[in-house]
Amino acid sequence: MGLQTAFFRLITGAALMLALAACGGGESTTNNATDISSQDVSAQATTAPADSGGMTIPAALPTDANGNPLIASVNGEGILLRDYERLINRYEQQQFLGDQVAAMQAAVMGTLVEQKLINQAAAAAGVVITDAEIDAEIASNIEMAGGDVAWTQWLQENLYTVEEYRGIVRDTLTTLRMRDQVTAPLNGDVDQVRARHILLADEATALVVIGRLQAGDDFAALAAEYSLDMTTNTNGGDLGWFTREELLEQSLADLAFSVDPGTIVGPVQTMLGYHVLQPLERATRPVPDEKRALLAQTYFDNWLQSLVADAEIEFYIGS
Repeated sequence: MGLQTAFFRLITGAALMLALAACGGGESTTNNATDISSQDVSAQATTAPADSGGMTIPAALPTDANGNPLIASVNGEGILLRDYERLINRYEQQQFLGDQVAAMQAAVMGTLVEQKLINQAAAAAGVVITDAEIDAEIASNIEMAGGDVAWTQWLQENLYTVEEYRGIVRDTLTTLRMRDQVTAPLNGDVDQVRARHILLADEATALVVIGRLQAGDDFAALAAEYSLDMTTNTNGGDLGWFTREELLEQSLADLAFSVDPGTIVGPVQTMLGYHVLQPLERATRPVPDEKRALLAQTYFDNWLQSLVADAEIEFYIGS
């Protein structure tokens, strides 16, 4: 997949590389970053340098084989202090996140860690981005910028060296290639369930509804009478067809896929309330086009979260 709009995505800096273009927003990057950057570090901290974004930097950091200071290690591979500082500088210059320094630090750290994990997974999968592919993307960006002079000026204004930018393009292409691999199952038939539900405010009312269903009352009529879900209470509580990854409440999805169609289950408590759920059908079927982009992003986010969860991550700086 080519990056026809690479110039306009890259202008925002490396933190947006995980937005994945066609898949939509990269919310998970910030969320994961907040989680992982809040872990304890043991190094003795000193006053933060001006280009650290306010992050406290230890007096002595571990170094790589070339003597370059490291801020973190991901599965044994180091993340360079200079890469962190360069990305902080771009955030500050482009005024991302305003004065929310802690959020900026978390986003920067999360971006670097997640990209490292993506690159490691790509290497394990045999994904290789060639110099010719990078050259083609940069040539397209130079054309969009208006020529070599304008391109050089843009690189300077946005604090990129030529080699840094090549690295950004390599990371972007790697991320997109892995996105395509992770979401490849969506190109075929996917296991899906069609179900309906009734959302109640409390468990006692949910039990009343279940009792009426067991006594033979009509599900659709009870949904219209009781359900707090304004998007489904007028259509019998029908949630339509969905994949296991699609529902916001994973517990509901897991339950819908674990029982036979026609079974009434509940009450199931979620952050929304108490659900009475009835799967109606289960089949392997194509994903509708209108759902594909959002579901692809969910697939990729879940995959990336699993990488973070399984990784050995050590931090050498702290807030």
